[in-house]
Amino acid sequence: MTSQQLRDCLPSCSEKRDFMDHHPPRKDADFYVHYDPMVGIGTAAVLLTFFFLITIRSFVRWAVMKVRFIRFEKKRRKNEIQLQQLQPVEIAEV
Repeated sequence: MTSQQLRDCLPSCSEKRDFMDHHPPRKDADFYVHYDPMVGIGTAAVLLTFFFLITIRSFVRWAVMKVRFIRFEKKRRKNEIQLQQLQPVEIAEV
């Protein structure tokens, strides 16, 4: 870069990288001339889909855990009632 080119883009100059444009836009208006809003919409859709999938997965795991706990408690109560109905065992001394 020549010193004149360097002064023109200061302070927002960045060193050239392979992935950067050869002639980057200097103003916001230049950038938005070729801006495609579908890129942002697509990114937002992917992020929302990811967020909703994680939310649904967490809710399903919580619901399954809750159902298992309720079944366990019913079975435990049933076994507890059966144990209470049994006659006590007499211990014979030898």
